[in-house]
Amino acid sequence: MIIKHTKSILIAFLGFALVSCNITSDNKNARIETSIKNVQIASSLRSYNECIEDGKSFDSLATTKNEEAPSLYNKSAKILHDCDSIIRNNPYMVSENERMRNLALSIQNYVKAGNLIQASLNFKDFQNSFDKDLTYRDGSSFEENIQTILTHNSPNKSITFALVNNSRSIRKELERINYWSKK
Repeated sequence: MIIKHTKSILIAFLGFALVSCNITSDNKNARIETSIKNVQIASSLRSYNECIEDGKSFDSLATTKNEEAPSLYNKSAKILHDCDSIIRNNPYMVSENERMRNLALSIQNYVKAGNLIQASLNFKDFQNSFDKDLTYRDGSSFEENIQTILTHNSPNKSITFALVNNSRSIRKELERINYWSKK
């Protein structure tokens, strides 16, 4: 009887020990998985920041190299747009305003490069991704400036440029284009 009682106690003790090991093992696995995810997030963020720096360096270079500017602006725009794919599944890694500014610079650089088709596609993606607009230092709207540039030749345009929140330089350029197109 003592042997049966001892066996019961021993079985109960071993069962408890096994359950305890399993809980500890699950906790360690969870901590390991969390650590791996944290390393992956840090690596993605580092890759994103390096990518953005590369895109901005091509943008700066394009401002100094007049004859090579279109290709440099195009390269900068492509790099900046591709950077967003690094964090697209985890957009919380970068502030929304920073992400918007980087994508806006990409769109502007496609416009400067003369690649209006890609600028238009990226602009639609920008509008679908964000519910707000960026504002330039002069108070003009990024979305309205780009919309105006991309649709200024559209025969169905329903907006008057004077009523849109465009920058002065864009309004003057559009007035110049309208003036010379009537002559």
